[in-house]
Amino acid sequence: MRILLVTYWGLTNMGGIWTYMRQLADKLSEQGHSVTLMGSHVENNTLYLLGQNASFDKKAFYTLLLPHLDITLFPHLHLEHGIFSFELGRYVFEGGAAVLGLENYDVIHAQDPIASYALRRIMRRAVPLVSSVHGALSREAYYSSR
Repeated sequence: MRILLVTYWGLTNMGGIWTYMRQLADKLSEQGHSVTLMGSHVENNTLYLLGQNASFDKKAFYTLLLPHLDITLFPHLHLEHGIFSFELGRYVFEGGAAVLGLENYDVIHAQDPIASYALRRIMRRAVPLVSSVHGALSREAYYSSR
C-alpha cells in the first residue's frame, strides 16, 4: 500500500509529531508498505516530501496569494491577525500539497486538523483520509497568547 503521512507543521523537528511520524513510517515500511512523509521545512520555507527531490516554495506562493485576499473583498479574514495568518498558511499549504500531488497514494494520514482540512479540500479523487490530533492546539494557542 502507498501511504502518505502529512503534517502542516515542520518535519524533522524535535518533538512529538516528528517522532510519531518517523516511528509509524518505519513500522509501516517494515510491513512492506511504501511510505512518504510530507511537511514543512521551516528554514527554507518550503513544503516538501522527505527523501525525495520534490518541494514547493511557500514564500513565493504567499507573495502571489496576498493581493487576492484584499481586506475589501474578505473583511472577515482581516478582523484578527491570528486568523488571517492561519488562513493564509492553510491556503499556501493547500497549494503546495496540490502541486506535490496526492493522487499516488492509497491512504493519507494527516497528523493535525489543519492538514486534514486542507487536504480534504483539494483532493481530486476519493482517497481514504485518516486524521490524528496529537495535541490541544487551541489550548496551547490560548496560553501562548496570554
